[in-house]
Amino acid sequence: MPDSTYHFDFAPLKNGSLNIPKAYATFLAEAAAHCLALKQHSNPVQLSLTGDLRTAAMLDWGGVIEGATYADLQEATEYGAYGIALVVALALTGITNVERSAKTTGVDYWLGGERSDDGIFQRAARLEISGILDGDDSKIATRMNIKLRQTNRSDESLLPAYVAIVEFRTPEPRFAKKVKVPR
Repeated sequence: MPDSTYHFDFAPLKNGSLNIPKAYATFLAEAAAHCLALKQHSNPVQLSLTGDLRTAAMLDWGGVIEGATYADLQEATEYGAYGIALVVALALTGITNVERSAKTTGVDYWLGGERSDDGIFQRAARLEISGILDGDDSKIATRMNIKLRQTNRSDESLLPAYVAIVEFRTPEPRFAKKVKVPR
């Protein structure tokens, strides 16, 4: 196993330090563990980070109890992708907290720092996430383009937008920062 620059684990999710409910965060980690186990990955698993940053990384998913059985693999893939993408995105961006977004915004989460003294979440970026249980480069690239366009719905926020596509067979999290084209 080659030495990797980045080492990730689900501790930020499981300990509730991301500004999202601990039970929900644990559910995301469990869904990710389910998908990784389904694709017969050992723990830790080497990730192939692609997109704006191309490097190998390690994800330690030990200590996650895969308690639920997911008959709906599409749902498990979606939530598992959220779990992996949140841990990786926050580490790569240096942003420390997340807030679930409303459906109409075109993104899944707002990324930001601590809440202000009056309880207002300080938004710093947007994050759209999608999961693919078993895909190839073409499928990942197509989904990335769709999701980058989807973030247009919240462009008025003027915040940077990140898109993460998590493919579980490899496993490959692909991250891209949306580049705004001047009009």
